[in-house]
Amino acid sequence: MAARALYGSDLTPLQTTRFREIFEHVTSGRADAGVVPIENALAGSIHENYDLLSEYKCSIVGEFYCPVQLHLMTVSPTETIDSVTQVFSHPKALEQCANFLERHPSMSPVVFSDTAGAAAHVQLLRTAGVAAIASDEAAREYGLTIVAPAVQNHASNMTRFFAVSVNPETAETPSKCTLILSLRHEPASLYKLLGEFAELAINVTKIESRPIPGKPFEYSFHVDLETTPEAKGTLHDAVERARRVTVETRVLGFYSTVKG
Repeated sequence: MAARALYGSDLTPLQTTRFREIFEHVTSGRADAGVVPIENALAGSIHENYDLLSEYKCSIVGEFYCPVQLHLMTVSPTETIDSVTQVFSHPKALEQCANFLERHPSMSPVVFSDTAGAAAHVQLLRTAGVAAIASDEAAREYGLTIVAPAVQNHASNMTRFFAVSVNPETAETPSKCTLILSLRHEPASLYKLLGEFAELAINVTKIESRPIPGKPFEYSFHVDLETTPEAKGTLHDAVERARRVTVETRVLGFYSTVKG
């Protein structure tokens, strides 16, 4: 869904079972671009993909906010909620549906690589009492019956996706950029960085700290910046300001946002 929103319906998808494979496909040239989830409105950050963005030499070239509706689905249309004993889904999806699963303790959650894959697996098993938590699109694709709609904890759920490529594609008028920053180990270093952005009236929409491999208890910061109507400079100006007060500044990309 995110890939089609970003690249249109004529794309040729390469399916993977691990997020790392997406970055491997992109950096090896097997894929022109990759689409990875980075954050969910309920379950929070997907740390593995933050770390992969640090590890691989890819640029963020687009962003999509995808509305999420998660449903409980089975092979048999006569199946009921009470007859389900196993539920397959991605761990973040299971986390987003924790309240529903707590209300039905007879359902044992089983971690799967992704939600659509879980739906395909249930269709392949064709076993009574086995269900998946996935999207209505997955239900249609694999001929499953939704026995409990919208089982996520909150009605307004959304997942943010990044499109990544080895070729930076700066939008004509980018609305956002993402940086990886290493700060000086001294008092008020983060305060000074945020002050630079504040002077330009650039909005900081996200700060995510991640451990630096090989440096125990030292952290890098992934920072998302967004331009504002009141901005006194461009996102490029904000990057230059960041370079003044950091040990290292890596630009992951300038891009625009698509909302579903």
